[in-house]
Amino acid sequence: MEVLERIKAIAMDVDGVLTDGTFWWGTNNEELKRFCFADVTGLGLARQAGLKLALVSGESSPAGMALVRRYAEKLKIADVYPGCHDKAAAFRDFIAKHGIDSGDACFIGDDSIDMPAMDLAGFAVAPPNAQAEVRAKAAMVTKLGGGHGAVREVIDLILDAQAARRQRHG
Repeated sequence: MEVLERIKAIAMDVDGVLTDGTFWWGTNNEELKRFCFADVTGLGLARQAGLKLALVSGESSPAGMALVRRYAEKLKIADVYPGCHDKAAAFRDFIAKHGIDSGDACFIGDDSIDMPAMDLAGFAVAPPNAQAEVRAKAAMVTKLGGGHGAVREVIDLILDAQAARRQRHG
């Protein structure tokens, strides 16, 4: 796909995209989420390739927002929008900050709150565990589920398309 060759930025939801959408509460009210190491590696590869990355999470609990920030810090993702309920505004802010056209950006989401941002993106993606209306809106539905390598799958497609373009054009 030609659009993959142009992608310069990837913004994504967290719960249901980087996680499988579940969380655990401990007896001391700690909140735990499971992340996929394939996605962690893929995000590192994307950053090394020069792609701009953003986390846009609707999670608004203090523990959940702390987890989003911690994940971003670990992966050196500077653009973080925790507790975000206007994901289109966050997406516009993210791409404007980096001088990127919306057509050259990807948004990965799984729920109705993600759809306005997906509408703006040049490449909208959903994992197979996304809500049906979100899957219907997406240009691509990943084979792998959220929290099980879906983000890595998208990154690999983008990086492969860009490498192929470089080979074609010397």
